[in-house]
Amino acid sequence: MLKKILQLTLVLMLTTTVVLAQESLKNRNDIRILPQTGEYAIGFSAVPILNWVGNTFNGNQNNVFIGENKFVSNLGQNVVFGKYMLEENVAIRAHLRVGIMNDKRLNYVIDDTKNSPDSLVIDKGLFNNQIYIIGAGYEFRRGQTRLQGIYGGDIFFMLARNTASYEYGNVHGMLNQAPTTTTVFFNNGGGLSSPQGMRPVSEEDGSIYGIGLRPFAGVEYFFAPRMSIGGEFGWNISYNKRTEGLMVEEYFAPDQGENGRVIQKETPIAGSRTWFLDTDNFNGALFLMFYF
Repeated sequence: MLKKILQLTLVLMLTTTVVLAQESLKNRNDIRILPQTGEYAIGFSAVPILNWVGNTFNGNQNNVFIGENKFVSNLGQNVVFGKYMLEENVAIRAHLRVGIMNDKRLNYVIDDTKNSPDSLVIDKGLFNNQIYIIGAGYEFRRGQTRLQGIYGGDIFFMLARNTASYEYGNVHGMLNQAPTTTTVFFNNGGGLSSPQGMRPVSEEDGSIYGIGLRPFAGVEYFFAPRMSIGGEFGWNISYNKRTEGLMVEEYFAPDQGENGRVIQKETPIAGSRTWFLDTDNFNGALFLMFYF
């Protein structure tokens, strides 16, 4: 009889524990807190919000006390992060970045054909930077409370390319073989210039192709229904290859023809290969996730 009573008591305790655990995953409005099968999620870095909160209370404009890197470090940052819940404890992950920047820089320089510091011409620098990242992964979850453990792996592919071209207000000539030329377009307070016998016409750094594998583990805490804050550590295994680039420069050759002529010189830029193996974010990056 005592044995049956103990068994019944144990069953009731286990049942109560399960019920309480289930109830703890609902809010006061009886809404489930954890994500369900078939739901989507989108995430982003929590650092800007934490910085804003810190700046609000202490007036400090530099509260970057938590690292910003959430993804494979040498494949780039600013990646859009999303999930799809295959099951309540299994999700597929997706990462995407499409970054294109076209930058036109202008700089005034002295007109070499005029004898006046007030006579100016314009140099133009056209810069194009592109980066594309796509990634996919598999995520497993553990835990029956608001605090969930996550682990799995991601694979990434990257393509990046940087080019530049230049147009100058002062031209080469027999009487001006070193025209005043912009040497630095990106300078605080304006560009820098000086006489240049040889100057760049275009630059192509070569395309960068990258592939990365990232095993990860972390935690995610649901502070409200379908809303969580979390962090994860990853082990970054990646390979990058940069193809050969090309630098085109011009100079004036007075011995070419009767009046000389402008010569363009092409110089190849060697490519490179890089293997990378390291933990990618021991600086403790945080992220926010929203499920719907």
